[in-house]
Amino acid sequence: MMNIGRVTVLVGILMILHAGFGSAQHRAHLRVSEQPYEGLPVDILTQCVLGFVIACIGITKVAGDFKDISATNDMNRKTMDSITNVPAFYHFAHRGRAIHSVIY
Repeated sequence: MMNIGRVTVLVGILMILHAGFGSAQHRAHLRVSEQPYEGLPVDILTQCVLGFVIACIGITKVAGDFKDISATNDMNRKTMDSITNVPAFYHFAHRGRAIHSVIY
């Protein structure tokens, strides 16, 4: 069985598609009746915006639990040595040997 979040996303997408078909039908009607295009009717715009909002609500329900935005929870579990230890910065082919042989 589909959960409520997926049903909400489906309803929102269907509303947006219906608004798109309605706008295409409105434009075709204006062309046939030779009336100037002055924008979309309010009901089509309302349906599109409402479908978008419903789809966004459904997506947040499907996405699951959000993680905290602050990094303090993750950083409290790590030591300072593991935070500053970055193996990508290890570089062993440096001029230390040449300088060491000159100095000593």
